[in-house]
Amino acid sequence: MNVQEVFKRVEQSEDYIVDVLRRVVAVDTSVPPGENYGRLIDLVEPDFRKFGFETERVVVPPDKVAQIPLPLSGPRENLVARLKNGRPRLSAYAHMDVVPVEEAWTRDPFGGEIVDGRMYGRGTVDMKYAIACFLGAVKVLHDMGIEPRYALECLLCTDEEIGVWPGARFLAEQGYFSPHLVWMELGAIDPVVVVGAAGSVSIRIKARGRSCHSGVNWMGINAIEEMVPVMQDLLILKKEVEQRLSRIASFPLPGNPFEKMTPMFNLDIIHAGTKENIVPAECTLIINRRYIVEERYDDLVAEIEAALKRGRDRSRLLDLEADFTLAYTPVEIDPDTEAGRRAREAMTAACGYPDYLYGGISGSTDLGFVVEALKPEKVQVAAFGVIRASEILAHAADEFVYVEDLLTMTKELAYYFAA
Repeated sequence: MNVQEVFKRVEQSEDYIVDVLRRVVAVDTSVPPGENYGRLIDLVEPDFRKFGFETERVVVPPDKVAQIPLPLSGPRENLVARLKNGRPRLSAYAHMDVVPVEEAWTRDPFGGEIVDGRMYGRGTVDMKYAIACFLGAVKVLHDMGIEPRYALECLLCTDEEIGVWPGARFLAEQGYFSPHLVWMELGAIDPVVVVGAAGSVSIRIKARGRSCHSGVNWMGINAIEEMVPVMQDLLILKKEVEQRLSRIASFPLPGNPFEKMTPMFNLDIIHAGTKENIVPAECTLIINRRYIVEERYDDLVAEIEAALKRGRDRSRLLDLEADFTLAYTPVEIDPDTEAGRRAREAMTAACGYPDYLYGGISGSTDLGFVVEALKPEKVQVAAFGVIRASEILAHAADEFVYVEDLLTMTKELAYYFAA
């Protein structure tokens, strides 16, 4: 194919790419509760069919969804789109869900407003842009009569932001993924190749004391105060954990003190008490633990349980319980596969990069579940995305994507699919 002509057509398709992204951003798929997946699919399914794809909707079974410890509602509906041309399979995938809007925005988070070359909206960076870029790439190839070198598949998936049973995991376990993956989430616009992501575990710790009137507090056991020695031991463990280094280099984020990936250990949420004149009988603490590929989940659980025991032994608590939820598994990506090589070739064609940095990121993703489900197949991963190391905008207020980055990624995908 004439690469420069394809890139020119991508630039001429800017209005289409922007329109697709604006339309899907307008659909609120915040999770929890994760509603409206079907509405989003309704918007883009006709485009896939127009470009020659067959489509199938796959719903994650309720018994799987019930394992996610969050208030969810609505069917977990996934879209599988296939372009059947008899060539080797390639599975590109993206998630449709977004995190909730928490703090105040200065723009409409579901408006897709463009100001100074930036489109604002929840999901513009994480990660509805991928839907627009994929459709933009296949539109250009379709309109130019260029046959992709692969039997392209695009899977739009549910619940990545909460893990446990994301749609990608279920689809992979049901055989919907090929071992040739185009991962459109944590790739970078910069000359950086993501080669790893952390796993994530949520730990809910419930401490039980005994309530009483605050004027006679010796009659009760204050669950907040007696949680303090428990948290002290957890913070000692945090210091130990966060000194561990992976063999995988870290993503070059500003201010990162480590050259290698490290685990993360965060005391994130605490709830206790109902009224100031009642000694609280219960205190709940939620920890988020990110773990690297060198760590084992069972070891992680054991060391936290040991810290909890030490803390409880120094407290007056009547009971201390901990529930562990594995949200994501860690993953390491081999950059030296054919897919990795061709991804860099596509980035060089679109951006002119002569060299690349390689690093892992402590954010978590459903890719680990997909790779695990595909074993013993050797998985090849081509990573594309719109991350800028200088501006990590995922989950932030006034999240935005540069329109020029949408065009760059679309060019990269078109090159990868057909050059």
